[in-house]
Amino acid sequence: MDTKKAVILSLVGLIVIAGLGTTAWVVRAYRAPLGPALQNVAPLSVPISNPVVATEIVADSPVVPTAIPVMAQEQAQAQTGVCGETSAWNLLVLGSDAGDPRPPKGSDLIRMVRVDFPNRKVTVYAFPRELWVDTAGLGLTNPTINATQLGTAFFEARRRSPSTNVRVAMIDGTNVTARMLANNFLISTDHYLTIDLAQVPAMVDAIGGVPINVPATINDPRVGMVIKAGQQTFNGAQFVAYARAKPDSDFARIQRNNLLLEALRQRLLDPAVWARIPQLYLQYQEVIATDLSPEQISNLACLLKEVPKEAILQEGIKQEWTSPGPQSGSLLWDKTKVFNRLKELGLIP
Repeated sequence: MDTKKAVILSLVGLIVIAGLGTTAWVVRAYRAPLGPALQNVAPLSVPISNPVVATEIVADSPVVPTAIPVMAQEQAQAQTGVCGETSAWNLLVLGSDAGDPRPPKGSDLIRMVRVDFPNRKVTVYAFPRELWVDTAGLGLTNPTINATQLGTAFFEARRRSPSTNVRVAMIDGTNVTARMLANNFLISTDHYLTIDLAQVPAMVDAIGGVPINVPATINDPRVGMVIKAGQQTFNGAQFVAYARAKPDSDFARIQRNNLLLEALRQRLLDPAVWARIPQLYLQYQEVIATDLSPEQISNLACLLKEVPKEAILQEGIKQEWTSPGPQSGSLLWDKTKVFNRLKELGLIP
């Protein structure tokens, strides 16, 4: 072989190797989580009772653990994969309102989403933020908080985060929230998605608003606007105002938020909007925290396109299962009824 041919073959070989290496890198990046995973912590055995637990505040030295929840992915119920997945996930979805100057502080959106790929079903379970929960052992120290309202647990954990980075602090709050759900509700979290609600108006505006049919006029001075009934397209400010409005109760607000989530799902399934998702993520990645990979997000989008509306169940703790708690505005909850329903929905074993 002459020198010229040897050089050409060498160059071709280098190009092939480089191409294979680039392809492998792209595949790894596509499958790599966009954030740190939650550590595996088994749910505690929670007694079925409703004791009134008083909040214990104890001043002590600051200890901020990287608290971390429970997770155990369920075995596949079907032999064939659906949208690239063969199992079901528990996806914890949180909306952080830490940037909102109005009280109460906490998480304004608390949902556990059961994404069942094999059976092509999605269950969205809502937790009212006022539920009274045990937070002992979760690292909420200086001062110590051993019990509080469910939504407050996220805020207190985020506030204690040693990081000034918004995304990292949200992950710390998510870790504590997931562990708290495990300890109180025996529910594990496989993945999480946490969004800074202060950035939602800009995100909604970026996709051209969200069409929605509002069933009744909402007037809550807290949110600074009146949302009239009827078919309309929410801009970002209207979307968040409707989500935060609570002129009645948190249970009614949850129902309105369910309407928002379905309207947003429909909007995101628009091909023109879906094509912009990668760009939007890059733009807002500092205020969105998730351990899903781009591949898993693509698989989830695939399922949401395939699942009919009737196979998406939106549920939550019912008002009649609650009673006044030890703190103003807090709610105790009937563990027997809650656990039985969570079992029926497949959210807990």
